Amino acid sequence: MRYHRLPLRGLAVFEAAARHGKFAGAAGELLMTQAGVSQHIAQLEADLGVELFVRRHRGVELTSAGAAFLASVEQGLKMLSDGVASARRHATEKTLHILTDIGFAAWWLMPRIAALSELMPDVEVRLITTQSNIDSQSNIDAELADFDLAVLFGHGDWPGCKSARLFAEEVYPVCSPSYLGGHTTPMAPAEVGRFRLLHLRSDGRQRWFAWDDWFTAFGDRPRAGQQDLTLNNYQLVLQAALLGQGVALGWAPLIDELIGNGSLVRLTPQPLTSARGYHIIEPLHRPRNADVATVKAWLATPSVPDALRATAFEDCEG
Repeated sequence: MRYHRLPLRGLAVFEAAARHGKFAGAAGELLMTQAGVSQHIAQLEADLGVELFVRRHRGVELTSAGAAFLASVEQGLKMLSDGVASARRHATEKTLHILTDIGFAAWWLMPRIAALSELMPDVEVRLITTQSNIDSQSNIDAELADFDLAVLFGHGDWPGCKSARLFAEEVYPVCSPSYLGGHTTPMAPAEVGRFRLLHLRSDGRQRWFAWDDWFTAFGDRPRAGQQDLTLNNYQLVLQAALLGQGVALGWAPLIDELIGNGSLVRLTPQPLTSARGYHIIEPLHRPRNADVATVKAWLATPSVPDALRATAFEDCEG
């Protein structure tokens, strides 16, 4: 069936006339003349090849064919009406899609998401996490296509994107207070190596600091007295540290609140830093969402240490 040939106006007039039982009633509802209603009904009957109404002096009555046809028309018009209403709701709804990794979402963004909702009460924030290494054009096209902005870890050189560093990479050893036992902090880096270490396993190319990097920077690790534990998710690494299972490398500012409330203890004063970090990323090919600027400003609020906040955006040529 060719939908463009459906007599939609005639169907709406027919439904109104059947409901009112009078052409005059349908005309008043549809802001038409009675003659106009009669003409639409006549054209519809000619198109269908069947009489839909019996015309009487005081109104009209449906024929048996008209009564059977009305059920289908009512159902179809209701479905169309619901579809149009749904589309209009989507047109007025405001949504913002944010892509990030599980660690940033769980330990930095989620504790602050209520504040973002208060800042933009009329916007639905849709937060999606990924563990993918988004550093190639194909990955960017696949992962960032449906998002207004992303907060991802790397060097800031995502092709076809505009990016700004939000936090530099800064890590230091942390553990739960209970795991320290009788040891005191701060301690020398070499002393950290005597504890059980919690490793974050990387699939493929290493994108973040590992314990080997730490001991390369601050001295060789002494012979370990306990078997280390390796996990493939930073959420699990921090959970193990909180449960007193060992010492983890803690990324600032993801663990700032855990340090602040005493759930974790920083073991050394020296951080290990790099040119990498978390960046705010905007795909250049995607139409600009007006709320992105508000979220960017919120992400870089004064609650974030000034030394770690970005001050300008740089275009990345893809």
